[in-house]
Amino acid sequence: MEENVALRKALREDMAAQRGNLTASQVEELSAKITAKLSDLEPIRKARTIMGFASFRNEVDLIPFLEEQKRQGKTILLPRVKDKNTMEAVEFTSWEDINQGSFGIREPDGEPFDVESIDVVLVPGLVFDYRGYRLGYGRGYYDNFLVNLKKGAFICGICYEFQVVENVTPHAADIPVHWIVTDKSELCIDWDYF
Repeated sequence: MEENVALRKALREDMAAQRGNLTASQVEELSAKITAKLSDLEPIRKARTIMGFASFRNEVDLIPFLEEQKRQGKTILLPRVKDKNTMEAVEFTSWEDINQGSFGIREPDGEPFDVESIDVVLVPGLVFDYRGYRLGYGRGYYDNFLVNLKKGAFICGICYEFQVVENVTPHAADIPVHWIVTDKSELCIDWDYF
């Protein structure tokens, strides 16, 4: 058990450092490759409601993609920290309704959105593995949120290719994603979404 904790900690630190070394132009270029692939995914094309994220510490920049999806008439949501270990989805309306959250992450104002009405969740992470498990910052916000989605909601991990490893040694409560999209590949974890 202690070995797993140490491994997860080392993976987090290594990936945070690698991601932190990306230049702004690399983030822009790799993000564009990732979002081009997202636009072609059938569950995303069919979705009416997509929850994304506002990038933080060189995460993949989804904002141009989310703004384009919004122009197509889709409801776009962003996460907002509610309290310790829980978050909620809130509709992204405009940049005027965005504030800095408790961790310095941009979060929307407004009322919480019904989790049962979300079709797609795009999930960030520091590390993903080939079975769809992820390591975030270790607070459990996404795992606690994803467990409440409706059956059939599409959960897609978003990261750079170097952030995918063989095994993140997940906990029993960890929720795997159905698909992972990187700048170089797409990993289908759950064939029901192929």
